[in-house]
Amino acid sequence: MTRHVFPTLGAALLVAAGALANETVRIKGSDTIGGRLSPELAEAYRASHPGVSIPIEALGSSTAFVGLFEGSAEIGQSSRPINEKELARAKELGLELHEVVIGYDGVAVVVNPANSIAALSVAQLADLFTGKVANWREVGGANLPVRLISRPSYSGTHAFFKERVVRRGNAKGPEEFGPATEYLEENGAIIAAIAGDPRAVSYVGLGWLAEQVKALAVTAQTGEPPVEPAIDNVRSGRYPLYRPLLMYVRADAPRWAREFLAFVLSEAGAGIVQHNGFVPPDRTGAMPAFLSGTAAVPQPAVDRGSMTRVTFGFNAVTPPAASLDGLTAVAAKLRTGGYRAVVVGHADGRGPAEVNRRIALLRAQNVANELVRLGAGRAAMRIESSGAEAPVASNESAAGRAENRRVDIEVIPVRP
Repeated sequence: MTRHVFPTLGAALLVAAGALANETVRIKGSDTIGGRLSPELAEAYRASHPGVSIPIEALGSSTAFVGLFEGSAEIGQSSRPINEKELARAKELGLELHEVVIGYDGVAVVVNPANSIAALSVAQLADLFTGKVANWREVGGANLPVRLISRPSYSGTHAFFKERVVRRGNAKGPEEFGPATEYLEENGAIIAAIAGDPRAVSYVGLGWLAEQVKALAVTAQTGEPPVEPAIDNVRSGRYPLYRPLLMYVRADAPRWAREFLAFVLSEAGAGIVQHNGFVPPDRTGAMPAFLSGTAAVPQPAVDRGSMTRVTFGFNAVTPPAASLDGLTAVAAKLRTGGYRAVVVGHADGRGPAEVNRRIALLRAQNVANELVRLGAGRAAMRIESSGAEAPVASNESAAGRAENRRVDIEVIPVRP
């Protein structure tokens, strides 16, 4: 996980305690953006706006929408567009989100410099990352086993690479990463792993390329010339693995959050985007209307309900006794008939995905059962499992995994 706080770590402690500064822009989501780019943008912005605090948490693109929906972020940064399920959840919560393209990125396949391979086709990469190719000599390299490394499933880069490479452009294809794949949260950790192992292969955004690794040229179709993962090739569209970098902001975000986004789209912001190895967006158009003014945008008063969180011990699926008061309050609200609940189970990132989905579903079902016992009607509840796809903390630490083992109960007003 990557966390950045400006100006000091003390600000992070204030945020955690709920004592936010008057002008705080909380940003969550993509590590491609949040590892280096958004911290540099925040630092440059604060040079002329020292009263603004900008805590940044970069776990992966899915967490951008977790933060926006639960209100723990004003801006979500994502290396993939919002998906249909997230759009539906925003509508359900009565939230309007604005999307801003802040640049474009190529995704580079990286190997150790000792690897003799210089270029591969998308088809060869698909065979590598699904585990069909187990030894580098099968694609013209040395007689060494392949070590597969990937970003985790809640990363936008993971989702992009799976669709474009692993599934060869078919978003609904059945192919998955090979069973021996290792998953690392941070791009920096991937670079270090590749640099230290001639067997390893992975993928990162262009802004993360470093001298310690070698980026492979990619051939889109058999017979076509390979294309280097370079800025000019991304700008021209020749490089086959490129995608937009996005920021999402709530329509009810405070003025200073919109002002920060306006800075990101300014000439100064575009220069920082380019300095970090990305392609800046076209700046010929006008500033988006929702960013162009400094006055607060009036928003209708909307009851968006509330969210109650229940956390669980390792492998536990029964709600702990400490959650009883919160669940009692939720049940009381549901009994009024004016609200319904979405009960979503979650797991930490350790273990097989299917096991995590089952554990997360059991947690959600047991929480729903407890709400029924407390007098809530089951018809007022919808039960879902997100498995380990929507963390709220890093899975690299025991404390973070403990936060991720949870059930979130979203209590939503019944709308006409």
